[in-house]
Amino acid sequence: MIELFYRIIKKILIIFHKILNFGLYKNGVILYGIPKLINRKNINLDHNVRINGNVFIHGDGGVHIGENTTLSYGATIISTGYDVRSWDKNKINKNHKSKSINIGKNVWICANATILPGVNISDEIVVAAGSLVNSDLLESGYIYGGIPAKKLRKFYKG
Repeated sequence: MIELFYRIIKKILIIFHKILNFGLYKNGVILYGIPKLINRKNINLDHNVRINGNVFIHGDGGVHIGENTTLSYGATIISTGYDVRSWDKNKINKNHKSKSINIGKNVWICANATILPGVNISDEIVVAAGSLVNSDLLESGYIYGGIPAKKLRKFYKG
């Protein structure tokens, strides 16, 4: 009975979240939890994007997520970070450097995967659970995984 109560409360919270962020979710985005979104104006979600619970998207550098893409529980997309090449100059100010992230169509970002600034992910790619993506994933039809993410195997014949 208590579990049913929690599920009802969660659904109500998701509905309120979608109402308050209508501009972001106008393309038929499907929410299975409430994501944490920073700098929403730089986040662009295409049609039929599915977002599960505990997803974090930091949009400072700009984030575009293509249609039919799924972000599983705990996925993290960060479009800003420290510029370590000029660390000596930034020790005190801690200046951030932002770069855009582009995720293609029909992509599945599995649980607890992290996407770092400046990454481009092509269409029809699976990023395995717990992976760290710090460079472009350009070959469609493959599963990428590990730290850092590398091509593991082909999953799609097309």
